[in-house]
Amino acid sequence: MRLDMFSSTKTGHFAHIMLTALLGQVASVQLTPPNPDAIENYGHLIIQGLVALVTIWATVRKALQKPESVVKVSAEALPMSTLPTQPTAERGSDGGAN
Repeated sequence: MRLDMFSSTKTGHFAHIMLTALLGQVASVQLTPPNPDAIENYGHLIIQGLVALVTIWATVRKALQKPESVVKVSAEALPMSTLPTQPTAERGSDGGAN
């Protein structure tokens, strides 16, 4: 059995022409561009879907995070090099480079 794109009989030829015409009509009706309001509505739906996905992803990611450990340190444990050596009022107007 050999399958060709076109039939070898008149009935097959006619059926192929009618089917192609019918499919062309269906495609041309279904492929007409929507009006601008429909395009705007689809855009809003797509954006809302993306926002929902990002929100769900961030919520799940935050829920699965390990909590950070907080270490409380007293003021005596801080190194002395982080404290200023002289008060700001004693410095000159050029920032202490006298």
